[in-house]
Amino acid sequence: METLRLQVTGMTCAACSARIEKGLRRMNGVHRAAVNMATGQAFVEFDPRATGERSIRDKLEQLGYGAEEGTRSPHEVQLAEIRSLGWRFAVALAVSWPLFWGMLAHLPFEASIRIPSAILSPFLQWALASVLLFYVGFPFYRGAYAALKQGSANMDVLVALSSSVAYFYSHYKLFESSFEISHDQLYFDAIAMIVSVVLLGKLLEARAKGKALKDLNDLYGLQIRYVRVRRGSAEDWIPAEDLRAGEQVVVLAGEWFSADGTILSGSAEADEALLTGESMPVLKRKGDYVYSGTLCLNGQVVIRADKDAGETRLNRMITIVEEAQSLKPAIARKVDRAAAVFVPVMIACAAAAYAGWMLWPDTPSGETALRYALAVLLIACPCALGLAAPVSILVATALAAKRGILFKQGGAMETLAKVDRVLFDKTGTLTEGRPRLQAIQAYAGSSSYLLRMAASVERFSSHPLARAIREAAERQGVVPAEATQTVEIPGGGLEGVVEGKRVRVGHPEWAGNGAAAGEYGWAAGPGETVLVVSIDQRPAGLFRLSDAIRDDAAETVRELRGSAEVAMVTGDQPIPANRIAEQTGIAEVHAACSPERKAELVRESRVTGRAVAFVGDGHNDAAALATADVGIAMSGGAGAAMRTGDVVLTRDRLTGILDAIAISRAALRNIKQNIGFAIAYNAVAVPLAAFGYLDPRVACMGMAASSVIVVSNALRLQRIRLRSGRAE
Repeated sequence: METLRLQVTGMTCAACSARIEKGLRRMNGVHRAAVNMATGQAFVEFDPRATGERSIRDKLEQLGYGAEEGTRSPHEVQLAEIRSLGWRFAVALAVSWPLFWGMLAHLPFEASIRIPSAILSPFLQWALASVLLFYVGFPFYRGAYAALKQGSANMDVLVALSSSVAYFYSHYKLFESSFEISHDQLYFDAIAMIVSVVLLGKLLEARAKGKALKDLNDLYGLQIRYVRVRRGSAEDWIPAEDLRAGEQVVVLAGEWFSADGTILSGSAEADEALLTGESMPVLKRKGDYVYSGTLCLNGQVVIRADKDAGETRLNRMITIVEEAQSLKPAIARKVDRAAAVFVPVMIACAAAAYAGWMLWPDTPSGETALRYALAVLLIACPCALGLAAPVSILVATALAAKRGILFKQGGAMETLAKVDRVLFDKTGTLTEGRPRLQAIQAYAGSSSYLLRMAASVERFSSHPLARAIREAAERQGVVPAEATQTVEIPGGGLEGVVEGKRVRVGHPEWAGNGAAAGEYGWAAGPGETVLVVSIDQRPAGLFRLSDAIRDDAAETVRELRGSAEVAMVTGDQPIPANRIAEQTGIAEVHAACSPERKAELVRESRVTGRAVAFVGDGHNDAAALATADVGIAMSGGAGAAMRTGDVVLTRDRLTGILDAIAISRAALRNIKQNIGFAIAYNAVAVPLAAFGYLDPRVACMGMAASSVIVVSNALRLQRIRLRSGRAE
């Protein structure tokens, strides 16, 4: 299967997105089609042996929509739409103002308002209304025609139908009377209201969606346009998309790192806050890994690109966020199905209102029945219902990405909000997954002196235990000395000469020179590793190292226990597993579990009706992550875990789980608010219009306002304050 991302133009409401999905899914070879009205993007998964990109584009055009390759960001497309709508609205306003001026004659206090007789001329109003309807409003007719040709209806059908009814009824009355008719019997001003207010509503809606796309646009802003590559002795600038793995990239101070890769030469401090959440600059030396989209604060480095430009971590993050916004949760799919039948139902309601008033014996005239039916057509708004879910998901997923949380599908957000049982892996999840120096026992001299001597020889090793000792020295401000004659003995440790003394750091059997382990208390406890330091062949002390618990593990477990059951599922042995569980506050522990057993425990929890989340980081967690209702993968773990998980914590901090749950619950609550408002609006407004309590002009303003209110409510998600995982 291949996946095609297209930017779709011409969509006006949720009925459009539902129609596109339905049309694409009917194509031979298309496995999945998802259209996001908020971002205007379509994701199509298809079998290239059965169909192709050209056929998919042709189908979209056949449905009445435009399609372009997804090279522009949704924010860029949104800005283009805002400019287009702004121009159309300006033209509509320029043509409409005489009609709006004349509309004042309908007001009770019109006698006190000076309205030139020329403004009230039926001929002038007819001419202006014709320009509005057939020039400014032509896109509504084009969209309505495309929809009706496919046997469906959308927002354009309502607008085209209502404005046409007002226009041709007024046109008929005007010519029937040979231009001798009073202003109050014509509805040309209603056309000005319909076209102008609908365009204003769409413009405000587009601007609001532009704000919703702001967080996602921050990620797009990190994408590098051009890359400086070294080829031979020369340096050339090339477009970022032409970069290939293996090429050498040069980055200077103040520039963005332009490739994912390993530093070949030089050193620099990197600001990785936007990708990893690391607030302090990180020193990068030869052999260290850097990411595209992070900032080189100082220094100069040469990087060997490990990935093509389109496969960087930043690009994967953007792709995950975009796909999450297109994959709809169950509640959104239900709303889409309702929106697809909304327009035909509203047309039927308008017809029923007209028929009812015509049959009502006290109705003054057919004009009254027409006015009330027109109000029903105008007040109905499928946009509010159609935008209820996608705009909230758009804002929430972009906000989460900014906080280092990637939802790989929209459904994960809905499910995570309902999770009531969380299962944790241990190593690399509750713990850091790498050794850390926990205690120093010095026999002679201070602990700082012992650490300094050991760190001096460990500078030359890439072993995880050596790295743990170096990191401990950095944390304590201990500066290593120069070491010479360093030798690393596999399975033993390191040896070197420091300040004229021969220093050994390693396992007791080697560094302890044969001394009995019990004699110096060198026995390792559960989950511990003991290293002995000897100076001039005499034991000088020991280091106790173990896989450290994450700083935020206990806090995360404590917060989760307020709303869910928490358990540990690990392949480690019972003694170290129980020790970590006790320190983090987890009462239920399943130790010595195979990958199959982990997945089985997840299934057992789901059978009881629980919504289960599994948090893991390794290859042996992939099955459990896939089996859980929501799999949460730590980004510092194995690639299999990140590919399988539904949610990825890119900043590799457990508190991201709390934020993810809080954002999910806030988003689901926001979606329900939007749906509730959209349903309540139509349930109240349509009967009021049908029973004659709303003028068509007022109904038109209500239609536009409803969409703006829904989008504005979704934007409130951007103001969520997250503290200890709770949205406030």
